[in-house]
Amino acid sequence: MNHSTFQTDVLIVGGGPTGLTLANLLGCANVPFLLIDRKPSTIAEPRAVSIDDESLRTMQALGLASEVLRDVVPGYGVHYLTRQGGRCFGRVEPTASEYGFPRRNAFRQPLFEATLRRGLDRFDASQTRFAHTLETFEQDDDGVTASVSDAQGRRFDVRARYLVACDGGRSPVRERLGVRMAGSTFKSRWLVIDTQHDSDSFSQMRVYCDARRPVVDVPGPHDTRRFEILVHPHESADEMLDPARIRELLRPFRGESETDIIRKTVYTFHARVAERWQTGRVFLAGDAAHLTPPYAGQGMNSGVRDAFNLGWKLAAVLKGTLPGAVLDTYEVERRQHAWALIRLALNLGIVMAPSSRTSAYAWQTFFRFANRFAPLREFFTQMKFKPKPRFSEGLLGPRDDLGRQSLRGRMFPQPVVTLASGEESLLDDVIGQRFALIRYGAGTDGDLSSLDDPLWNALDAVRVQILPAGDSTPQSRPDSPRLHTVRDRDGVLAGPLAAHAGRILLMRPDRYIAGTFRPRDEERFASAYATRLGIGRSATPRRAADSLPPSTISTQHN
Repeated sequence: MNHSTFQTDVLIVGGGPTGLTLANLLGCANVPFLLIDRKPSTIAEPRAVSIDDESLRTMQALGLASEVLRDVVPGYGVHYLTRQGGRCFGRVEPTASEYGFPRRNAFRQPLFEATLRRGLDRFDASQTRFAHTLETFEQDDDGVTASVSDAQGRRFDVRARYLVACDGGRSPVRERLGVRMAGSTFKSRWLVIDTQHDSDSFSQMRVYCDARRPVVDVPGPHDTRRFEILVHPHESADEMLDPARIRELLRPFRGESETDIIRKTVYTFHARVAERWQTGRVFLAGDAAHLTPPYAGQGMNSGVRDAFNLGWKLAAVLKGTLPGAVLDTYEVERRQHAWALIRLALNLGIVMAPSSRTSAYAWQTFFRFANRFAPLREFFTQMKFKPKPRFSEGLLGPRDDLGRQSLRGRMFPQPVVTLASGEESLLDDVIGQRFALIRYGAGTDGDLSSLDDPLWNALDAVRVQILPAGDSTPQSRPDSPRLHTVRDRDGVLAGPLAAHAGRILLMRPDRYIAGTFRPRDEERFASAYATRLGIGRSATPRRAADSLPPSTISTQHN
């Protein structure tokens, strides 16, 4: 009998958006991984239909933004309509792109997953195996040993430093760990219908807020569309999936014209969060960690955030830049924001699916009132109600004295910047996938050049001087690729950084600000942050000595 052992750094279980994003991130960092999924390939049927600006920024970090955007309808909004007459009483049409991309975009998950899957072909030291199932696993102080089987039932062992379960809402890994899903008992069933060859050119999402039967109509790329229709408790799934019943339900929106349906199913929407996201060297991510109702379009996007947060930390640990203890901050940083988006979805569900005619009328009256007042109208139209990602604890430096204006723990905006050569670029493409010391404001880069704490070398930090729009300071070409001087082309940073004049901002690889400090306080800040990271300040980036070598197969004959 032949028994094979696959050795790698990270075993990823689940090849959906979360697992594929994590794999691409690790691959870009030259961290070996093995991704397995019991499905024969990425999905063929539509599931998630909305991708936000944060997820597109993550795709940019993976070098896949242009490929993903080919299958995206950018910048769509929502029109809230009455069922009778279809009168619009509320609109959400965001135009801002503070993170470099439109806030709300339509996409098709099969095309998205296929793009992420092709992205993995770039990494020779790692492998992706669909039609493979995780049978068992156990862990010790040094890693995880798992048994995996292929479609023919042949087994082999995997030895990895860490295991990340991205295996969905019914996660077998979570079940084996004995981790329960807790929180809201919200549960609602909806008939989901996906169409193709759709002639409706309306590019905004329609929500028919009818207490009797709310309906959601979502545009998609390449002439596709989705309908979501509430299923009442007394109605069976089989009844709702009957072709005659579907024609009856779509008639108010499609008339007697033929609808090319490519998928129909009844989904049950949940709002729950796993009691813990880490057990030793095993982590939960995406739907395995949290289940989000789709009303805010944030379920898949929350999984992408998980992947980015955990991925850059795993890469730093496995390369020896940071100690393993930093992985304990993954759940600390992600849980609060995941819950905030679940609450947002539940609140939007109250508007989209009112429980009574009285409730529907009350919300319609409120939106008509809000439309009369510019600040309140902008709050809704520009999606300012969406909770912005912010960490109050985790891998952060000392608090500053800027109060509510502080960017500590917040995602840094991404402007289009003008380089010294005259070329234009998104800021992240200048910085790359690393820590960055950023100074915003007129003048020279002297403050950046004088920073000499050993921590910056240990973190492999690049330095970026961002000049305000309209500033006349010459942009000299840097002598070192570690120092860049760029100009904020459209003045995007003028508002967010107004209170940060004369300060240095330390940005993490995931684009969150670890903290800010004045140049004179460099040593105090660096000392405190190095302590928080659990590292010395004189180290240079290196690969951990106990990290397993690049993925290999060893065969033993018994």
